[in-house]
Amino acid sequence: MLTILDIVKNDKVLLIDEIGESLHTDIIEYIFNLFNASNKAQLICTTHNTNFLDLRRFRKDQIYFVNKKDDGSTDLYSLFDYSDFRDTMNLEKAYLQGRFDAVPFVNDSLEILKSIING
Repeated sequence: MLTILDIVKNDKVLLIDEIGESLHTDIIEYIFNLFNASNKAQLICTTHNTNFLDLRRFRKDQIYFVNKKDDGSTDLYSLFDYSDFRDTMNLEKAYLQGRFDAVPFVNDSLEILKSIING
């Protein structure tokens, strides 16, 4: 926490990979609030936790998606790029429905699952 306070007080940048993996949601929320209250400090983090997809917490230009393409390359794009997305929509639900791409394709048909198990 002392490191985070130093970063916020001195307008530095903090990078955290998978912020939701080892911290309680309330602590993550506290960290987000610290950075939002600062003048210039920046937090850049990744997460698979869709609970943070909330426009009451973040602006559209603060939310980015990563999508792995078939050729192995990666696309990075902002929610701000989606001009047809309205602020009144449920962002988490839209994401999970695949509206922004960036969700894994999982073929969990019974036939596929049986072939994986049985070889």
